[in-house]
Amino acid sequence: MEIVFGFLGVLVGSAIPWIKEEWHRKRSRQENGQFYAVRIASVLDEYAQKCVAVVSDDGTTEGRPAGRTEQGEEYYVPQVTSPEPPNFPDDIDWRSIPFKLMYRILALPNTARDTDRYISHSSDNSFPPDYDEFFSARQEGYAHLGLEALNLVNDLRKEFDFPDMPAKFWDWGWDSREFFKEKLNDFEQRRRNSETSNAEMVGKMQIEGGATNG
Repeated sequence: MEIVFGFLGVLVGSAIPWIKEEWHRKRSRQENGQFYAVRIASVLDEYAQKCVAVVSDDGTTEGRPAGRTEQGEEYYVPQVTSPEPPNFPDDIDWRSIPFKLMYRILALPNTARDTDRYISHSSDNSFPPDYDEFFSARQEGYAHLGLEALNLVNDLRKEFDFPDMPAKFWDWGWDSREFFKEKLNDFEQRRRNSETSNAEMVGKMQIEGGATNG
């Protein structure tokens, strides 16, 4: 029996340093992860605010179309430059960020570039004076990008237990997350209305065509 207890004592004794080392490793990784997560979140927060500016840009200034031809004809023109995709610091240790969250964060710049390509393509089929296809694609695309950026910040806060946000010097009750959601809901409603209108038009044409053939 003494041999058994002695053997167990050796096992426990040899395991303790490994357990302590593993605990310290995990704690260090968590602390490093918090440091990197805060830096990533600050980049995403700034990008989201730039998206707000793009989504708010309807091509007007002081309530009038911002562009004017030499002949005096008004047209809508962007007032805000589209931001560059989020650029994260080179020294981020991405292994300290959970895999699925890391994947979403690193995918966002590519999604932003794809969105810009879609907007550019939409501009080819957009015509003056309102350039509706261009502005719709731009506002909706950046609403999606801004909302994803904010969702990533929120997930980082949960994962790494960020402290409460510091008090704002002002608070007018405006929420960028709700702003993006409302914009996206508006575009979805416009699509549903357009589909309904098109279906009604097709149905009317079919009825009229049947009456003519009859």
